[in-house]
Amino acid sequence: NGGDFALVRYNANGTLDTSFDTDGMVTTSIGAGTDVIRGVAMQPDGNIVVAGYTYNGANYDFVVARYRPDGSLDPSFDGDGIVVSPIGTAYDYAYSVVVQSDGKILVGGESSNAFALARYNPDGSFDTTFDSDGKVTTLVTGSSYGRAIALQGDGKIVAMGYAGNGSNNDFAITRYLSNGALDTTFDGDGKLLAPFGVSVDDYAYGGVVYPDGRILAVGTSAGDAAVARFTASGAWDTTFDSDGRMTT
Repeated sequence: NGGDFALVRYNANGTLDTSFDTDGMVTTSIGAGTDVIRGVAMQPDGNIVVAGYTYNGANYDFVVARYRPDGSLDPSFDGDGIVVSPIGTAYDYAYSVVVQSDGKILVGGESSNAFALARYNPDGSFDTTFDSDGKVTTLVTGSSYGRAIALQGDGKIVAMGYAGNGSNNDFAITRYLSNGALDTTFDGDGKLLAPFGVSVDDYAYGGVVYPDGRILAVGTSAGDAAVARFTASGAWDTTFDSDGRMTT
């Protein structure tokens, strides 16, 4: 009936760490269908937070689970270590997770062809200081697919993925204030669509934020490895390969 969440922990020399659930491996069944982990983050206390999605019988929902260092689920997180969250009314996929310095858990992905973010308190409840209900969806264009998130030092949140331009897909980036509102100092409206070339598909799958606020996004363009760098305001960083982008 589909796959389960799966985690494996290795020692520094590559052997399985048998202090992790006795054999180095843990699987967790969330629902009756397919369960997939797409992102993982470590808390300072050694707890492990994962994010992904589960089939609910009709479509998919966000899932966040927290494990203790020994591989057991943490019951202080929503009572059983697992939170299943419908974000919209259709398909919700979580792809990345970040643990903030205050212990809150930020998850990014997509919901019904829109960028989607959700923030949880350390106990697994939605953080209602984040857009009043703990979740935010953003259409960069009519078809937007979030794949990665990163936190800036000032608490702003950067989401990366791709979106349609009417004929193909371009890199897409959004930036939010810590309360979930779009940051209008980023490209004027908090949203950026960034093509690499003409009439080719560009997909961003990950990235990082520099301490000075510059954003590095990575993915693929026309089948080649693609890297783009943007200034803190959302412009192409022309100190990077003269035009802010390169393919290999």
